Amino acid sequence: MDLAHLLMLLHFLGFGLLFSTLVAGWMLHGQYKKAIDYSTKAIILRLLRPIGLLSPVGILLMLLTGIGNMHVRGLGVFTESWLSAKIVVFIIATINGLVFGARAGKRARLISQMADGSAPHGTDGTINALDKQIRLFYIFQTALLLIILALSIVKPGRYGLPG
Repeated sequence: MDLAHLLMLLHFLGFGLLFSTLVAGWMLHGQYKKAIDYSTKAIILRLLRPIGLLSPVGILLMLLTGIGNMHVRGLGVFTESWLSAKIVVFIIATINGLVFGARAGKRARLISQMADGSAPHGTDGTINALDKQIRLFYIFQTALLLIILALSIVKPGRYGLPG
């Protein structure tokens, strides 16, 4: 196996890791929403934390192997339109993930306070707002990752495809 194939394999493994964490997060978020008491919600969010920590590993793997793939294939950032679009979507997905991580951490702290009874008045409203934002994150992030996958497979602008 040559370097180009190895880098591509690792690149897609990074994508698989990102997508797996997204699906697992979405599933645990569903369980979180079904939970009735804050103690159960806190437990579910503690389970979600190590899964969420795999995302930076996937991002770093995709970033490093993506740069390696570009170098091995002699591609620049603006050489191929599909690649430029993929880089932009990847940056948006990464920033979205960072924002989500901060909001998810805030929600976990508030849920923990609610579980032990030390939360300030009005915390319920804040938690509900964060829950809605996190639900939107999952929808938006799934769309972004599917766009990245589609761009990687279809490569518009190549092979006579529009782009």
